[in-house]
Amino acid sequence: MKNLSKYRITREEYCNEYGVGAGPSFYVQQLKPFLFFWTRWVYIKHEECGWGDCYKVKTRFKSKPDALDFIKRVLCGNIRRDTFSRHILEEYDCNNIK
Repeated sequence: MKNLSKYRITREEYCNEYGVGAGPSFYVQQLKPFLFFWTRWVYIKHEECGWGDCYKVKTRFKSKPDALDFIKRVLCGNIRRDTFSRHILEEYDCNNIK
């Protein structure tokens, strides 16, 4: 299967019952394979936890340049997201410590 590395930025704004906007938010979508022959656009999400429960939410950006920077730096740069990493800095042996 070919590597689908297509992304797009969407601008969304919630308006309340009086038509007053809450300000725009920007989201990143990725083109993903769907049911063998098709593709679909899905939101880039991250995990948030609270009150003993974790769930996936759409990753929101304040501006289009912020969203574009995320695509360039993280998604196209193959930086790991929503993961835990551990680096061993040094190991010690009690017989050799001075």
